Amino acid sequence: MTYTAEPDVVAHLAVDDPLPAAIAPLWTRLRAVEERVRQAVGARQAKDPDPEDPYRGQYLTPEAAARILDEQGGLDVPGEEPWQPPAGSVLDGLARRFGLSELDLDLLLVAMAPDLDARFERLYGYLNDDLTRRRPTVGLALELCGLSGTAPARFRLAPGAPLIEGGLVQVTEPERPPLSRVLVVPDRVTGHLLGSAQPDDRLAGVLGEAREDPTAQEADVHLAAAAAMTGVGLVHLRSRGGDAEGLAAAALHTAGLRPLALDAVALARRPAEVPELARVVAREARLTGAGVVLGPLEALPAEPAERARTLWALCAALRGIPLFTHGTGGWAPEWAADTPVALTVPAPSPERQAARWRHALERAAGDGSATGGVAGSTRTAGDDSTTGHLARTAGDGSTDGRLPRTDGDSPTTGRLARAAGIGSVTGDAGAFARAVGEGVAVGDAGALAGGGENAAASDVNVLGGVGGNGVTVGGAGALARAVGDGVATGDVEELALAVAAHRLDAGQLRRAADVAVRTAVLAGRPVRPDDVRAAVRAQNGAGLDRLARRVEPGVGWDDLVLPPTTHRRLRELALRARHREQVLGQWGMRPGGGRGRGVIALFAGESGTGKTMSAEVVAADLGMDLYVVDLSTVVDKYIGETEKNLERIFTEASAVNAVLLFDEADAIFGKRSEVKDAHDRHANIESAYLLQRMESFDGIAVLTTNLRANLDEAFTRRLDVVADFPVPDAGHRLALWDRCLGDLMPRADDLDLAFCADRFELAGGSIRACAVTAAYLAAESGGPLTMRQVVTAVAQEYRKLGRLVLESEFGPYTADAVGA
Repeated sequence: MTYTAEPDVVAHLAVDDPLPAAIAPLWTRLRAVEERVRQAVGARQAKDPDPEDPYRGQYLTPEAAARILDEQGGLDVPGEEPWQPPAGSVLDGLARRFGLSELDLDLLLVAMAPDLDARFERLYGYLNDDLTRRRPTVGLALELCGLSGTAPARFRLAPGAPLIEGGLVQVTEPERPPLSRVLVVPDRVTGHLLGSAQPDDRLAGVLGEAREDPTAQEADVHLAAAAAMTGVGLVHLRSRGGDAEGLAAAALHTAGLRPLALDAVALARRPAEVPELARVVAREARLTGAGVVLGPLEALPAEPAERARTLWALCAALRGIPLFTHGTGGWAPEWAADTPVALTVPAPSPERQAARWRHALERAAGDGSATGGVAGSTRTAGDDSTTGHLARTAGDGSTDGRLPRTDGDSPTTGRLARAAGIGSVTGDAGAFARAVGEGVAVGDAGALAGGGENAAASDVNVLGGVGGNGVTVGGAGALARAVGDGVATGDVEELALAVAAHRLDAGQLRRAADVAVRTAVLAGRPVRPDDVRAAVRAQNGAGLDRLARRVEPGVGWDDLVLPPTTHRRLRELALRARHREQVLGQWGMRPGGGRGRGVIALFAGESGTGKTMSAEVVAADLGMDLYVVDLSTVVDKYIGETEKNLERIFTEASAVNAVLLFDEADAIFGKRSEVKDAHDRHANIESAYLLQRMESFDGIAVLTTNLRANLDEAFTRRLDVVADFPVPDAGHRLALWDRCLGDLMPRADDLDLAFCADRFELAGGSIRACAVTAAYLAAESGGPLTMRQVVTAVAQEYRKLGRLVLESEFGPYTADAVGA
């Protein structure tokens, strides 16, 4: 009987795939399995008085029963000859990662044979004396290996044995006697032995992408890699603004392992499947020589018991496999039987953050597959075509940054090296076609890297025909203008500075860079700070929208009319927010446990003096949205509920890059009082909670009040910036009148704004209300804005404010004001 499966399978493998050489020993050993099956069939036929019986296996005659009692049993297959899988073969890798013996490998191949050659189904049915059972049983597999059912080797197929514990072989039909139970090899194991890299179908939607942080410090990477390769391999990375996931991926690559990232959000949606998924992930990691990255842990089920069950199942199944967990919090002992090595991942320095943006913009320009595109960085292909990670050089200058394993298992060879060095590598035009879309014609690859005005010649009209006016946005030239001219030079620092106040994880930064590049490409220009700000704002979740009113800033510094002192306080608030990671994090200017890195400001002044508008201007300068806390969603009549609502707001605000505005803050940040009854005690508890929560707040908050004296002094001590907003003087009122009326509305010759500024002592909010009312009156009249209409609007505002219309203020326009 000739073995015919090998050529068929090999024919399906790619010609240039290096795996057939590694698979060749598999076929050599399968021939030995076939020879043993041939011997077993021959032995069975020699003892069978009627081998041609078509109903064989479906009945048992008395003669056959007597013959079974007289037989010694077994198939007379000779014992196994000692053998070793060749080093570097797929069988050798399987044996090392799962701790398999030569007997385990033979049992595995016996069980897998029907999946590779359908003839084995009928042969196993014949040997089982039951044609409906077309896979090997435990007893048959042992006999084909020259062992009896009573041999100690039967326990190599018992629970806890490497084949069973590792998920390489499944023993089915538990209701049958042990030797009659059927052996099944999962499809993923068979696929791996045949060279397939496709993960188990059950992991669809669970596996994410862990990209290496190209700016990770060499010492941090080697420390994390060393921690993962010792003990049980459990490491917890606590992020303080750094790229914990990127550090984990870099550490695994340095250790010679590929990262296998688990999507914590997907796991949270499938809590009942976690134990089974954990076993599948563990098998996948061992099959492919990978380490596992899990996080952020905050995305797992929020209920403590459910989160503990999830992590316990994962850590138990992955014990002995390098496992990196990451999140913003610490590790709880009840999450696993083992205690992890805990490492802190600090926020990157401004230089490293600019480098992260450079690499993210480069990757976005090349759709993650180009080998270059933005000058100032070098990307090497390595030997792993499925990864696009930067090479990194070990400290001794060699390209091998791997660390030795301490568990006796050697690292997977041929992983990416790390290269230090700055260079410039041009990207390919095809990568840009993937980035912009299907069917986009692309210019030459040189334009992709160089850019400049000459690149415009290779542009193509992607949106031609829309409304009759085509927009030239495509081609390598457009990409060169989007990233080549700006990002390739020092402008990347300007882009990074534009969003320096934002706290972005690696995924948010990559997505923001992708949106910014696409926006610039469509506009046919370099990436601008406004593109980056808009892209970063789009990364905010909707959690805070349910608790506060979102305001997208539409004003800037030029729209403010304030005294110089107040203006400087606002600028100080912006710079504190922008440089807080450097000052509070890297320089450690706020020591002590539990202290956050938030920035809190107080805007104090009368109504209408510009407090809310100033908060909007600061948010615009930082490239953030403004969220105005609605007191109706905060204050609750039930004891303790107000604090819970505030906690939800603070928690969401810490996770969102936005400015949080507490308007009329004295309503909830009021003074503590002497306790005379239960109401006073609970009011003081609320104030005490706020005092504690502000200490640990990591976001940016602005409190506004008309009554600064009503705020507790303890709150004032915790404020970083205090800005006073006085009622504007005549000079500022003149600027406000001119600014509020704008440049688009026509003005009559009799309009005297200097008179309005000198006579009418109004705050900025009231002046704007007067300007709007006067504009409506001018629109109704169909002519330009007149002084009479302005005076009428002022008189109406006076009445609204409860003020008298006096001749000393309105002068020659008193009659118009009285008749308004």
